[in-house]
Amino acid sequence: MKKVRNLVIISLLIVAAASNLYAQNNIPQDTATILVPKQQLLSQELQKFGMKLFEFPAEQICPSAGPARIHDYPLEGVNPPNDYPTLKFGDFTPGAVKDKEINVIWLHGLNGNTDSWNIAAHATQFGYPGIFPARKARSVRGPASSSSHPVQFYSESSGIVGAARDLENGVPVYINSSNKTKWDYIIAHSQGGIVAREWLRQMDQSPATFQKLANGLVTFGTPHAGAEVINNTRPTLRNKLPAFFKEACVALGGAVVIPKINDNLLTRMLISNNMRKVLTDEACGLSSNLIIPYALDNYFKSTTNDYFVGAPFLEGTPTSQGLSQYELNVPVVQFFGVELQPVMWRFMSSNLNIGHDYLDNTQKIFGYNQDDQLQIKVQGMINEFDANAILEDREAEHQRRLEIIYYATSILNPLILPLAIIATKNKNRAIENKHAYIKAKNWLADANEVYQVELLGDKKTQVVMECHLIEELDCYDPNKNPKGFMPPIKLIMEQKYRGTGAFCSGPSIADKYTNYEFPGDDGTIWKGNCEGTQLFLSALKIIHVPLENDGIVLVKSAASRIKVKTGNSHAITIMPETNHDQMKNSEQTRIALNNLYDGILGDFFSIQLR
Repeated sequence: MKKVRNLVIISLLIVAAASNLYAQNNIPQDTATILVPKQQLLSQELQKFGMKLFEFPAEQICPSAGPARIHDYPLEGVNPPNDYPTLKFGDFTPGAVKDKEINVIWLHGLNGNTDSWNIAAHATQFGYPGIFPARKARSVRGPASSSSHPVQFYSESSGIVGAARDLENGVPVYINSSNKTKWDYIIAHSQGGIVAREWLRQMDQSPATFQKLANGLVTFGTPHAGAEVINNTRPTLRNKLPAFFKEACVALGGAVVIPKINDNLLTRMLISNNMRKVLTDEACGLSSNLIIPYALDNYFKSTTNDYFVGAPFLEGTPTSQGLSQYELNVPVVQFFGVELQPVMWRFMSSNLNIGHDYLDNTQKIFGYNQDDQLQIKVQGMINEFDANAILEDREAEHQRRLEIIYYATSILNPLILPLAIIATKNKNRAIENKHAYIKAKNWLADANEVYQVELLGDKKTQVVMECHLIEELDCYDPNKNPKGFMPPIKLIMEQKYRGTGAFCSGPSIADKYTNYEFPGDDGTIWKGNCEGTQLFLSALKIIHVPLENDGIVLVKSAASRIKVKTGNSHAITIMPETNHDQMKNSEQTRIALNNLYDGILGDFFSIQLR
């Protein structure tokens, strides 16, 4: 009877463990790999009764159940599924009651400081009434920092190994034998996650010199598979940044400088077209090759040598194990962000402190959610350049007509010839101004895609319907040129875009050009209705599509599953509509931390409310 009773108890334990795994992963029981605490002891106990614990490696296929759960997610270099489920791996069986205050170690990213996680760290330990509940935790983020005196928890001048050594020297100031617990863990942003992984590796491999000060890892936007942006921007690697900035300088600077030179008689006489080109190229080349790299030198720290894509420190060498080859022996959670398009302008709004987050955000606590300000400004610039190009085109056409008239008249009256020459110069000046405005507009329109494909560094190909819309419009302002009484303002509008179906289509002229603002004859903006015709031209085209990212780190890197030993919980989850900077202090950060502390992403990370 005793053997039967023990057998029943063991069977119930197996069923309970499997049910718990099923409930927390929300998958059918027959597809789950059963992992329970002390699995080896359980197998030995079952053998006493002639039984064997059913198990199979994740890489193999069970004949009856199919692939293991983790194969639902393409891990190597492929984006996750479109619905981005939270991906969980391993054992989520609740542990013992946490009867102590847990230490949470906050690590900043590249160029960050001990104030980078200020809001999240304060919220964790002390809470914010009505916004975030305090947890039974101590936030450890190093010495106090400020904008005037930034302090880093680890140095970036001695590589990732040196940074991990700095943590080993600095963290014991805050965590010691009297207050450390077996549930203490790290929360790291970006590069901090790479530093944390190396620190944890050293804790395992060099216990004589590295204390066991952390037992879990949470990363936000960490380039676990390497940061392609480093490959593309470092002067010692692909060095694409100078060309990107030079194109911006030439295009945007030309739209400002060229019309100003052309509109002034003295500068027009003194500065030739060749001289103008030389000055522009020299100035933009100097800025791109000397000033910009010098200004960005902070982003080429020694630590970044260790995690570009293919870096020996990550991938290993014939004589040394790479960080990516090492299996961590702690529970892990990986958060990754997916920013909305246009990624470049949204990320820069947050990164350069010029977005709504910093200018007019009243909710500073987990409130950095609006990052469209630069995007709006850029669209305004595109519209302005477009309008200026239309005005210059109209001026060029006007001068062309005068040119024809004057040259024809000069045959009979040679005194008219100077007027014809002036008309030719005015026509050429207007054409040059027009091309400068169009070049600036095109650069702004294309910059987001170029930034992601060329600088962030990866793309996929896709066949799309390329649409070209040509609209010929007659526009009337009821006050300036009412229809039926005055000639219309004639506009030719062109737009290239990608179709969503088998045919190119779009809003009608009535929908687009009712109460439309357009450039009038007097050079000011008129407003009224336009009528005319639309011509849609379409063609199938193979294009390069940027891979999803958070503005600096590709999803496929931040969500690339790092190696964790079997039995440790492991979750990978998305922060939607969040860029690399926002993930430290946005609404999605609040949600992520609450899910973490509530144990939804692994019981190890749960922290009780104060």
